[in-house]
Amino acid sequence: MIKVKNVSKIYPNGARALLNINLEIAKGEFVFLVGPSGAGKSTLIKLLYREETATRGQVIINNTNLMRLKSRQIPMVRRNIGVIFQDFKLLPNKTVFENIAFAQQVLGKSKKEIKENTLSIMELVGLAGKRGSFPSELSGGEQQRVCVARALINRPNLLIADEPTGNLDLETAWGIMELLDQVNKYGTTVIMATHALHIVEKMKKRVIRVEAGKITEDSMGRASTSGI
Repeated sequence: MIKVKNVSKIYPNGARALLNINLEIAKGEFVFLVGPSGAGKSTLIKLLYREETATRGQVIINNTNLMRLKSRQIPMVRRNIGVIFQDFKLLPNKTVFENIAFAQQVLGKSKKEIKENTLSIMELVGLAGKRGSFPSELSGGEQQRVCVARALINRPNLLIADEPTGNLDLETAWGIMELLDQVNKYGTTVIMATHALHIVEKMKKRVIRVEAGKITEDSMGRASTSGI
C-alpha cells in the first residue's frame, strides 16, 4: 500500500530531516513511528499526506506517486487519508456535529447522507450525546474523539495519527488507542507517531524507529527505550 523509496528531505535552511529512507507498509497494518524529538517522524508523516514533498525519492500510496501530483490533484488523494493531530485543529465556532460533517460538505454529499454518516460515526467514537457541544465545552479526550471521527468520516483506507495521545491523561489515552485499534481491525491502515513507550509496548504492533533522519529499527511488538 505504501512505499517510500530512497527518500531524503532537506529544508531550504539546510536542515536534513530525512536521509535515504526506504520503507514499505502493507494494507491493514498498524505501525508505530518512534524516536526522539527532531528525528524526522513528523516530516515522514507529512510526506505521506503531501503536506511536504521530498527533496528526492518516491512516496507511493496505492500506486500513486505523491511526488508527481499537481496541486489540483492533492485533495483527491487526501480523500483516502485521515489525519489526527495532537493539537486537535477543531473549528472553535462549530459544534461537534458540524466539525465532523464539514469534511463531507466539502465533497458535496447530500444533507441526508451527511446527517446519517455523522451520527453513525459519533456513535462509534462515543460522542452520541455531544452533538450540539462546542470544542471549548469538551474535555481533551472528547476533543480528540472528535478528531478521530472527523478523520474517519469519509472512510479512508489510511489513518495517520501524529502524537494523538500526547496531551491526554493515561486513562483517556488508552480510550483513544482502543478506538484506533478497533478501526484498524475493520481494515484501515494506521500509522501513529508517538513518544508513549508504555503504549507501544502494550499494543505489540510493528515499530519503526527514526533517529537523525534514518530508520534505525523495524521490529514487531517492542521498541528500545533509548530516546523514544
